[in-house]
Formats: sequence, structure tokens, C-alpha cells
Amino acid sequence: MLLKRYSGTFSRGISQDGHWPQEITKGGGSAFFVLLPPYMRNKKILIADNNDACRESLGVSIKGLGCEVVEAATAPEAIDKASSMRPNLIMMDVCLPGMKADEATLRLKRNLSTQNIPVIITTSWTTVCTVGDRANRALDAGAEEILYKPFHLTMLRHVLRTYL
Repeated sequence: MLLKRYSGTFSRGISQDGHWPQEITKGGGSAFFVLLPPYMRNKKILIADNNDACRESLGVSIKGLGCEVVEAATAPEAIDKASSMRPNLIMMDVCLPGMKADEATLRLKRNLSTQNIPVIITTSWTTVCTVGDRANRALDAGAEEILYKPFHLTMLRHVLRTYL
């Protein structure tokens, strides 16, 4: 597995056992990030989530693996960015302002410029009554799979390896 060393006054590290980022140094220290294989690095991932903290946390993890991150806070913004920037993967929260993930996924899959971009639905909802219908509709619309938050870095690496 490849490691990349970062130095700085404040670093966030991702442990090799796949735990979420944590503050590990302050003041001139360094941190190690486990990278994806070379052919998967520098891929563009669109993160669509209206929760700033979730978007930032996922973005830090994905950047730490060697990918570029583009962010959107609403479904219409995600569709516009996907159409113009053509990311390699879209990670979209199930419930976004403007429209739900199932409708946004359907629009992405009907658009010739975005139809082949894999869409991963993320959610922190865990009860069957709240997730079931919406998750199934997103899968029916063309999403590849559903990931439940919080997920470990090992799960994120697996998803990126599967769809990039």
C-alpha cells in the first residue's frame, strides 16, 4: 500500500486500519495518508450533502486518498456540477434541498453527459421506515449502492476501488 507524507503546522491523518481522520500533530509534525493505487488517484469525486460537516469530513478523507473533491450543497447544484465537470464518481446524500436523491439520480442517468457516472447514495438514516422506500427508489433510478454514515475509511477505499 502506498503512503504519502504531509507536513505542516496542522495535519489530519488517516490511520492504516481505516479509522476516520483525527488530529495527530500540531506544529511542524507530519501525517501519513494511505493512497489509492496510481491509476485511481487524481480522480474527481463530487460530494453532494447539505451538511457542511459531513461534506468536509468526507472530503478530507477522499483528498487523503489522493482524489480531487468537488462539493455541492443541493441536488440542483450537484446536477449542474456533474454536467459541467463530469466527475468520476458522485457521492450524494439521500435527502438534499431542491430534490431527493432518487429524483436527482434519475435526472443524472437520463442525461447523456452524466449517465455513466456512478452514483453512491449516502445516508445517516438507519431505520427501515425512513430509509427503505427512498433508498429503493434511488437504486431503481440507477444508483450503484447505499452507504450508511458514518463509514470507516476501509469502506470508503473499497467503494472508490470498486467504482473508479
